[in-house]
Amino acid sequence: MAKKPSKGTCLLCSSSYAGTGMSKHLQSCLPKHLEDSPERERAKSGSFFHIMVQGAHAPEYWLHLKISAEAQLKALDKFLRDIWLECCGHLSAFRYAGLELGMQRRLSDILTPGMQLFHEYDFGDTTVLSIKVLGYYEGPIKGRGPIEVLARNDLPQILCEECGQAPAIEICTECQWEGNGWLCASCAKEHKCDEEMRMPVVNSPRTGVCAYTG
Repeated sequence: MAKKPSKGTCLLCSSSYAGTGMSKHLQSCLPKHLEDSPERERAKSGSFFHIMVQGAHAPEYWLHLKISAEAQLKALDKFLRDIWLECCGHLSAFRYAGLELGMQRRLSDILTPGMQLFHEYDFGDTTVLSIKVLGYYEGPIKGRGPIEVLARNDLPQILCEECGQAPAIEICTECQWEGNGWLCASCAKEHKCDEEMRMPVVNSPRTGVCAYTG
């Protein structure tokens, strides 16, 4: 399947960057935003990590998150399920250096800048996410929960594998076993496989897997 590099928008300043560019941008934009934030005086201050979550086998899908250092891994697990993964209540796990980490552990006891760990969802049709710790900060924390999205990739433009021209909007899961199956609106109408085998293309590294529809 033909994929174009995915871009996304920084939610702090509305600038647009591709994946690697966004990491570099946020490492300067986030500290500046913390310094200039009008919430600095009235919001409670705390410690938090800047992490990048990315599809380990589908790097065109990525998230930049600000997460409280006092949060437990189970909070990050729930967030990732809600935004990217949940389909059938599968089990999940965080792993570092091959070892599973307990969901009750606090991030402040585990993470350090430069560290990389992995999240696995569904131990049958597994979706693996890479989590990189890009920074550690002190600053205002909003009262809407322990996690704030700093940036997210736009829906990647994946071309239809039948015509090779229009963006795919559906996946034929039967053809997917042969490495194909991405269909645009026009080609989907003519596709020979049963419509019950089709799934929507969604902005998640789990697109086309199991029963995930976003």
